[in-house]
Amino acid sequence: MNANRKALEDKVALITGGARRIGACIARTLHHEGMKLVIHYHGSAEAARELQAELHHHRPDSVLLVGTDLLDLAKLEKLVSQATHEFGQLDVLVNNRSEERFSR
Repeated sequence: MNANRKALEDKVALITGGARRIGACIARTLHHEGMKLVIHYHGSAEAARELQAELHHHRPDSVLLVGTDLLDLAKLEKLVSQATHEFGQLDVLVNNRSEERFSR
């Protein structure tokens, strides 16, 4: 086990927009290094559940999913509260959330 992995074991990261694309890649990487994850999603519930199942296959009960709209500021505090309630701490925030809007 390398020193970096040992340093991240049992730390908790909250990844906004963590269900797909870059967020999912970040989630897989941090999980592989031993972190527990809180993965936020808004419109990607199915992708979030699939990622959680994939990661739980390697380490059960290490990923919490939280679906919410981050534009609703009242829900931000609840997001952090869920993370700390589930894992007892929050060590890292990866602010990856994006908004897909296309005009046609």
